[in-house]
Amino acid sequence: MTQRALIARLTAGMHAYRQLGPARGTATAARRVAATGRGRIRAYKLERNPIRISTADVRAALGGRSVTEALHAAREALPTVRRWVEALPALDPPARSDLLRRANDVAAHRLDLLGSGLTELGPDIDWHVDFKSGRRWPLVHISRVPVSYPDNSDIKVPWELSRFQHLPLLAAAHLLTEEVGYLDEIDAQLDSWIAANPVEFGVNWACTMDVAIRGVNWVAALALCADRIENLPHAESVVASLLLHARFIRSHLEYESARGNHYLSDVVGLLVIASLFEGSPEGRDWAHWATRQLGSELAHQVRADGCVHEASTSYHRLVTELFIVGRDAAQSLAPDVLDPAVPAGIDRMLAFATDYTRPDGLAPQIGDADNGRLLPLGDYASGDQRSHVHLFAQAGVSFRPATRSAAYRDGGFYILRAGDLYVAVRCGDVGIHGRGCHAHNDLTGFELSWGDRPLVVDPGSYLYTADPVERNRFRSTAVHSVLQVDEAEQNEIRADRLFAMVDRARGSVLDWEVGETATALRCRHHGYEALSPPVAHVRTLRLDGARDTLEITDEVDSKSAHDLSWSLPLTECEVEVTEGGAVARWSDVTLYVDCGSLDATVESGWLSPGYGERVPTPVIRLRGRSQPGRHSVMIVLRVEPSR
Repeated sequence: MTQRALIARLTAGMHAYRQLGPARGTATAARRVAATGRGRIRAYKLERNPIRISTADVRAALGGRSVTEALHAAREALPTVRRWVEALPALDPPARSDLLRRANDVAAHRLDLLGSGLTELGPDIDWHVDFKSGRRWPLVHISRVPVSYPDNSDIKVPWELSRFQHLPLLAAAHLLTEEVGYLDEIDAQLDSWIAANPVEFGVNWACTMDVAIRGVNWVAALALCADRIENLPHAESVVASLLLHARFIRSHLEYESARGNHYLSDVVGLLVIASLFEGSPEGRDWAHWATRQLGSELAHQVRADGCVHEASTSYHRLVTELFIVGRDAAQSLAPDVLDPAVPAGIDRMLAFATDYTRPDGLAPQIGDADNGRLLPLGDYASGDQRSHVHLFAQAGVSFRPATRSAAYRDGGFYILRAGDLYVAVRCGDVGIHGRGCHAHNDLTGFELSWGDRPLVVDPGSYLYTADPVERNRFRSTAVHSVLQVDEAEQNEIRADRLFAMVDRARGSVLDWEVGETATALRCRHHGYEALSPPVAHVRTLRLDGARDTLEITDEVDSKSAHDLSWSLPLTECEVEVTEGGAVARWSDVTLYVDCGSLDATVESGWLSPGYGERVPTPVIRLRGRSQPGRHSVMIVLRVEPSR
């Protein structure tokens, strides 16, 4: 190793250590020292004797079935795929043209991933590169693959590319047009990937979740073309690779005492791949084991009210999709093993998704968001990632927009509806058994919509490890629609812990009242009690449909005075400061902000509609100072349709 390479490796290691923090970083470093020793031995062995699989081994795993028969069984285990292929002939001309346009982009290696914009990847796809930054990950054993570098590179880009969520689109285009070029492209991409990614080597084996999602999309694409599989020259090698994918997943599970979407992806991916190999004892063992895990993970990851425990609407969407696909596969492969609590739990998860969906059909961006999907199929490279309505089609049920207020106390989400007004409020714990991997400092924060027009919004997430500064900015107190005291954070945010947040604030609800024309929520958190002297904070939100107003009353109690500031991040509009407040104007509605004696300014902020994307938007900033003792401030937001 050259001196330059050694310095780069040490720098990357310190960068990762700072992200984890001293406690977790030290423990992780200790584990990695041990793992590195084992990894070196493993790498040494695999470099001289790579993992291979014989034709006889594949046939034994198929249990006497042909590849075509196995893929038909897999299609039965994926009713989402089956319903999609059955609906393809009924596509109207615009929808058909749009699907083929997106498939042609994929066939030409033009992809738009994680905010990259449509990008030409060239005739030979480099599966190891973050094409946004140019950083290429080395083809080394997974024990030595760095998760991040101290630059703007993002490991999620090669991971996302190698999830192959674009592949079913090519299969659908072939079915619509009968053009063999789409099949040839499927075959060429799979052959290229397998050749470039020996098992256990390189970035694309470094995260089991991504191995699992890749396996699901490979199975889906092949199942769509089950009757034409003989036209794929490398079909048998792909099935062999799927067998290796399943064995890798089973031996590299991302199991921890507090688990989330990663481990669940491992389970569901193994279950779907097992549908190919259910004719053999090995495949049936995988299916039965994974089906049992669905029940235990539902109990671990989903709260009694149906909220996923990750404190994020985007991750609620991903986990719900994982459970839906997993349940469907389990009902096909191991119905007697499936816990009856799983279908009932999915119903509760869908009920929550119904209630939080805004009148414009999109979800509020509460907590982290990384565009995560399992099996987008026809949605690939289409639509707005903030729409979660696809969950209902995947579950085979109709989506009916909610009209009433709803409280999810276990998850810490509250939806207020009155007349044409919609408000979503977050007030709960940081999630994942106190780890706070995907939580933001948004307690008592809200989104406000009038009809189909979002007005006050959560700014989203933007990026993860590619930009630690922006990562922390987008999860900070100051960017959310909350009261901030003395510029303090509700929960501590550290540059060395990008995926952790200790629950200092402990948000809770004191009162919830739903009336005929108004809904009120009274809530608090303890995040400012760490200040000197401590500050107690209680917020009351009252949504009045008869008056088209949202009244926000913030009470602070402390022995001394403190600086107070409020943020109202808006969607794109024209804003001006007025006497006693501000006015924001859209084409169809005007929002009046009455803040009394507070100082109002208009600042520039950001809205991230998807991972890797951000657009400038205005922010109304209000400032004041509290008096010692109990101090109360009321801010009234009034909505008026344009004349």
